Amino acid sequence: MFLSLDYSGDGHWPPDQVVKVLKKYTKHEAYYKHEADNKPLVSTFEGAQASGDWAQIKSKIDCFFVPDWSSVDPKKTASKKHVDGLMNWSSWPNGTDVMSTALDKEYMDALGEKPFIMGVSPWFYTNMIRWHKNWVWQGDDLWYTRWQQVLDLKPEYVELISWNDYGESHYIGPIHPGSLDVFQYAQAPFNYAEGMPHDGWRAFLPYLIDQFKRGKRNDDEEAEIDAGLVAWYRVNPSSRCEDGRTTGNTRQQDQPTMAPEKVLKDRVFFSALLDAPAEVSVSIGGKESSLSQWQYKPKKGSRQGLYHGSVPMNDRMGDVVITLSRDGEELAQLKGHAISDDCEKNLTNWNPWVGHVPAKGSKKASDKSSSNESAAVRVSMTLTFAGAVVGLTACLVLA
Repeated sequence: MFLSLDYSGDGHWPPDQVVKVLKKYTKHEAYYKHEADNKPLVSTFEGAQASGDWAQIKSKIDCFFVPDWSSVDPKKTASKKHVDGLMNWSSWPNGTDVMSTALDKEYMDALGEKPFIMGVSPWFYTNMIRWHKNWVWQGDDLWYTRWQQVLDLKPEYVELISWNDYGESHYIGPIHPGSLDVFQYAQAPFNYAEGMPHDGWRAFLPYLIDQFKRGKRNDDEEAEIDAGLVAWYRVNPSSRCEDGRTTGNTRQQDQPTMAPEKVLKDRVFFSALLDAPAEVSVSIGGKESSLSQWQYKPKKGSRQGLYHGSVPMNDRMGDVVITLSRDGEELAQLKGHAISDDCEKNLTNWNPWVGHVPAKGSKKASDKSSSNESAAVRVSMTLTFAGAVVGLTACLVLA
């Protein structure tokens, strides 16, 4: 666990309140300490306007300060004496652009030997009238491609955005019904997280985290895998219901806006963790299509690892069934949420449904204790105590 103080949602944090909060929580045995100097790691969401406060704060709490000040050029903040590193919150591409690591590299170049926290997120859709937020950023292949970028760049830290931000649709944690009051409070036109689990996005995290650790150690040995299939897609095709005045991109960040269907494609996306190549077929409403070849495969020369691809919906409606097979033998079959034009309040839900199924013969498939609930506990424990690998987004807001 570590704290990331939200300076955007509730504005400025008085320094004495920051000190009070840090004194209370950084002493906890579960609080993450930066490995090199054993100092508690502290981050922020924005707050560059209060950068001058941190000399005073750090004089009272000897912490390792790695803020997210993404609204400011990293070259202007990396050299500040009280800044021990920086985090890049910008984890989504602009419009229809392919996700780039150019900004991540700018941070790393500006920081030099100082640590860099690289943000990773699977999706972004928000429609909160109270806060004047109503846009999508590109998701689609992002959960796969961004992790490949992490493995290539090898930053010191990775921060997942997010565990439970239902209002922005990038949660990977379980949905707790008692936490969905945000939709009513924020005057959302409908609850677009209800019935849209994202737990499947956690399924391959142990493998990805292990790959990340091995990469930083220059360990080329192939990791043990727990084979399975993950799929995600929107359950409402973009042309069937009203778009809710949602835009692709947002003027709040001086971006050119466009229709949301230009940013998010009507496709079914899937990743498979395999020890050898396999074939995949997707049936929607009983109409089947097969992928001629995977869009992405493991690194050249390796048969084991992550395979990724997608198929178009092509106006097909009905139950979704995705089947992995090898030499005519079924390895895994995922039966997902039906694709439908039955939209709540006739508004397209731009938030995806995510599912996961283990492959036959895998550890999870044979483990009787591997219910959805127990698997979620194991994975969340892995994330929480992954130390230098992954920090869950933890924005603490005072009432």
